[in-house]
Amino acid sequence: MYKMPGAGVGVAGGGVGTLAATGADIGWWLAVGVLLVLLGTVALIAVHRRNRRLSRARE
Repeated sequence: MYKMPGAGVGVAGGGVGTLAATGADIGWWLAVGVLLVLLGTVALIAVHRRNRRLSRARE
């Protein structure tokens, strides 16, 4: 039976090789990564605006 490099006992959850073995398209993973970065940026901006608004209300 073929064993992929990096798919040993010490690898928890696999890696890029494991993703390729599942047939996952790298474009899909890139799209998910970009989406997560965008959502994180929107969340940071929202928190910053909320904190600024709350600090003005205390004055």
